[in-house]
Amino acid sequence: MKKNVEISEVMTDGVIAVEQEKPVTRAANLLKEEGIRGLIVVDDGEAVGVVVCRDIVYQVTAEGLDPTEVAVEDIMSTDLIVAEEDEYLNEVAMAMVRNNVSRVPVVRENMLVGIVTQSDILRAWPGFAEIMGEEEEMEAEATPRPESESGNCESCENYSEDLKNVNGMWVCPKCR
Repeated sequence: MKKNVEISEVMTDGVIAVEQEKPVTRAANLLKEEGIRGLIVVDDGEAVGVVVCRDIVYQVTAEGLDPTEVAVEDIMSTDLIVAEEDEYLNEVAMAMVRNNVSRVPVVRENMLVGIVTQSDILRAWPGFAEIMGEEEEMEAEATPRPESESGNCESCENYSEDLKNVNGMWVCPKCR
């Protein structure tokens, strides 16, 4: 891989987005129509969150809620990392690992122009998977897991200050 690859070289141009006030069925239909696993959630054209298939399955379907009655904003993750299109691939990739996110909106002068996913990064930088594994291994060896910690819930992907390990997954109080 050449050094200093800009995100604009590997991102997917254009963004499939859903408005935060739309019902979950709208998000699910967009995911199906586009054959993708995640959407950027917008409010007045500005990225405010991400919703992925897992959010719909775990927070709506598994809870027996009516997806026509639940708004996207009620299940989206709001811990957004946004990249400028001229940022370097390695920097964005490492930020994704540190923050446990799988997709990052890409902006040009505060305008949403694309998205970069872990898959995009792996296609451009096959060694990234090895780095992700090494970082997880190092962290596991260096840091004993406390009873409670902060981070993204492995079920709903929302940030929580009170994650607990339940059946091998770190989950927030809402998902326990």
